[in-house]
Amino acid sequence: MNRLFFLLLATSFLLTACVKQQIIDRITLFIVCAFDEATSDQIEFTIAAPKFQSKKPGTVSNQLLSKVAHTSVDIKELMDFQLSRPINEGRLSVILFGKDVAANGLARELDVALRDARASRKMFLAVVDGKAKTLLDANFSSDEEKGLFLFNLLDSNRRNGRLPLQNLHEFEYSNMGKGMDPFLPLLKLQNDQVVITGLALFKDDKYVESINEKQMRLMKLLLKDAENGVCEVKFEDGSYVTVRNLGSKVRYRISKDTKTANLSINLVLKGEIIESRGVHYPKQELEKIKKSLENELTTTGMQLIDLFKTEGIDPLGLGDFARSKTRNWNEEEWKKEYRALNVHLNVKVTLSEIGIKK
Repeated sequence: MNRLFFLLLATSFLLTACVKQQIIDRITLFIVCAFDEATSDQIEFTIAAPKFQSKKPGTVSNQLLSKVAHTSVDIKELMDFQLSRPINEGRLSVILFGKDVAANGLARELDVALRDARASRKMFLAVVDGKAKTLLDANFSSDEEKGLFLFNLLDSNRRNGRLPLQNLHEFEYSNMGKGMDPFLPLLKLQNDQVVITGLALFKDDKYVESINEKQMRLMKLLLKDAENGVCEVKFEDGSYVTVRNLGSKVRYRISKDTKTANLSINLVLKGEIIESRGVHYPKQELEKIKKSLENELTTTGMQLIDLFKTEGIDPLGLGDFARSKTRNWNEEEWKKEYRALNVHLNVKVTLSEIGIKK
């Protein structure tokens, strides 16, 4: 027993000695990088590396480095030639893709990250409406490192229920899985401010369509059970009521006759009125608000599903659900049936009005 213990101890010391140590002050760490299309089938790779000023503690700026080549690995080598501290991607947390790169497919660019054991599978991916380098070059974060700002922007909106979860692992899973397609947050630079404007939808690894912020919030409700987030109800007189989601549940059901499949999506949402432009709605008005919200969610939801079927994409993973419920499910047959799939969206809302106003 003692011999076995000492053998394991010696092995652990040998393995520790094999780890290559790197000193923080001698490497260039970066949190965000970007890919854009370039000429002659090349890519432009950009990183925003933080620069800390020794005479001003707590002050941080960004050094933008950009090169063009055929592969990102070759670009990294070229960047090292102009740096006194070699690049290390150990802190990479956000990868941005220009719309042109995303339209041509992300498989080649993501292959490097997926092969690298140092790359976190939880890192955020996002598509930029325009050129990703232009977004990184903008002064949208004067008091915070740009990579950290973008990471916090995506992470806080995910945690607060406004943005569906999607990272490197989720994207690869949806891309390689059967009966589903991936999606990513869509960012846009507006007056030197980075804004999440919706979702970029993919067919396999290629960007094909986008949806706006309102559609994105509803898509999150259709994907899985959710909390937080808000919905708006518009009345004929132009006024609005805002409802907070206290908890929603979504369930799918599928049935098939001899020719076509029928899929039902049942969405149940429990909400509270948080704003009504200062107007107190009596109890009898809650039914009117409830019906208006149900109609709004049903109409927007069916428009969204019709868009998915028209484009032949399945970000909701309806095919994956059908596969789990259908014996001898065939992916090619499902793709042919998907555009003609009968989908029914049933929405039920319960409301409460909470506050001190009587």
